[in-house]
Formats: sequence, C-alpha cells, structure tokens
Amino acid sequence: MVITAGSSVSSARDKGDDMELRGVWPALATPLSRDEEVDRAGLARVTEYCLGGGVYGVVVLGSTGEFPAMTESMRVTAIATVVEAVDRRVPVVAGCGESGTKRTVYQVKALDGSGVQAALVALPFYYPLDQPAVRRFYEAVADVSPLPVVLYNFPQMTKISIAPDTLGSLADHPNVIGVKDSSGDFVGLQNYLAATAGKDFSVMCGNPALGLAAYVHGADGGIFAGASLAPALCVQVYAAFVDGDLTTAAELQRKATTIARMGQFGSNSAVIKVGLQRLGICEAYTTSPLGLADVPDVHKKIAAWMEGLGPEGVKSPDSDLC
Repeated sequence: MVITAGSSVSSARDKGDDMELRGVWPALATPLSRDEEVDRAGLARVTEYCLGGGVYGVVVLGSTGEFPAMTESMRVTAIATVVEAVDRRVPVVAGCGESGTKRTVYQVKALDGSGVQAALVALPFYYPLDQPAVRRFYEAVADVSPLPVVLYNFPQMTKISIAPDTLGSLADHPNVIGVKDSSGDFVGLQNYLAATAGKDFSVMCGNPALGLAAYVHGADGGIFAGASLAPALCVQVYAAFVDGDLTTAAELQRKATTIARMGQFGSNSAVIKVGLQRLGICEAYTTSPLGLADVPDVHKKIAAWMEGLGPEGVKSPDSDLC
C-alpha cells in the first residue's frame, strides 16, 4: 500500500493514523550556502528531483541530511522547505537524534504541526547503552511523541545496535511503526524481519546494495542516501520486484549496488552533493568538517562512478556548477 499525504488509503492500520512505510524513500541531502545556511531553493530542487524519480516518500534531516550538525533554526528551515516543496504529494519523515532522551523528545515534539508525518529517531550517540537502556529510550520517546516513530539502527554512527529481541518488543508499541536498518548487516536485517513477523510494523533497508535481497526476504522497502542522487534507479529495482520481474530487478540491482561505493570518495553527504552539483541541482557545500576524501582526482573518480549509474548519473549540459 502506498500512502501519500493528503490521499486516501486502501486499507486501515491501527498505528500512526495510517502512516505506513513502504517502497523507496530518499534520505534527502540538505543543500547549504557557503556560510552553512540552508539553501531553500536548492533543497526544493533536490526534493522535486526525487519526486520526479517516483519515490514513495522523503526523509528530511537524516544522516545524509547532516542532522547532527544542524542548528535548531536550520532544522526548522529545512523541514518547512521540504514540506512546502512536497505539497502533500508523498509523506515526509523528519530525522531526530540527540545525546539524551530529553533533548531528543524536544526535537520530536517540535515536529508537531510542522507538516511531517513521522519522526525517524536515532539512538543517543555519545554514551554506550545496553539493550534495556535502548528500550527505555525508545519507549520514552514514543510515549510522548505527537507523531509516529520510526526507529533508526545505524551502529556505525551511534556505536549501539538495536538487538532483534529489543526491536520485537518495541514493535508492539502503538506509536512505533517501523525501523530503518542502515547497519549493512544482512543477517541482522533477516533477524529483524523474523522478530517482527506478523506485527503491524515495517522493516526498511538502509543500504541500496542490499535492496533487492531485502525485498525478497520481506523488507517493506528502503530508505536510501543514494536515492537522493539516483532516485529513479532505486525505485525501478523495487518496482520490478513488485511486478514479479526478478530478471529485470536483478539487472537493475547490479547497477544500484554500485551506489554503495560512494564511501570511498568521502562522506555520503559530501559525495551526493558533488553528484547533485554535477546534475545542476545544488551546490556542494557541507557542514564543517565533512568533505571529500583526500585522494587524487577525486572529482574525476566521482564522475566516472556516476556515469556507471546510468542516465541519472550524466552531468547536466546546462550545469556549470562543477
């Protein structure tokens, strides 16, 4: 079932005012000016570019959107810009994450009335936590959140994983509707699917290299950084799978798998912004100190990598940004 903001739904869910996660969603890059202010026009263009690729929803201020480095005013501007650009065509989820429960709750409550449909909530990323603490944190946030909560498993960033049994318990919370798993651990993803089987809960893959395999094993879709740069390709993999055309899906997946190579060129947000710059969509400024890797000919290597993605990776003839 595809749910777009402002549209009717084909069947009801008990959780989250019928908010459902399914299909391919981009974790949007947040274009910035040279002095690190949100570039509203650039962010609107990124959003429109992704919508043109057929995405099912968008995530603003995820990891690729550089949420940990954003001031509160930058958050407000980014969220308002995306909500306005989307104009209720698809659901919008906003990323939240802080170093403690109280600060995270403040961010989540600030989303009330913003026009977004759910909050993607990362674990606190400074102190080490055991699984009872993980459970207490998410229950405390979900208990008071004015919006449905999507859990976010990204241990490379937070140092903590959500264990499958913890996820299974949290999936029963009436205000928790799903999880984004960016760990890249395919066995772990399968354990998530097993732990939440039969529950009113969505499991979303966070790595486009695992997309098709995740769908085959039961994942509801994917929230991908790379879908901010190659949205149509990521959507086409999913669409071919849904249509039962596994031959086409596998062929497209081989190309989508190369998206994950962006990490060799620098931070995801920096590489994606360089890619979007090449397409004439926005500038490539990031929050300091993020940037490209210090490797020879990095821009040429990014250009070659992009061309391997197909039509979406071809530099716009109208662009003089890069």
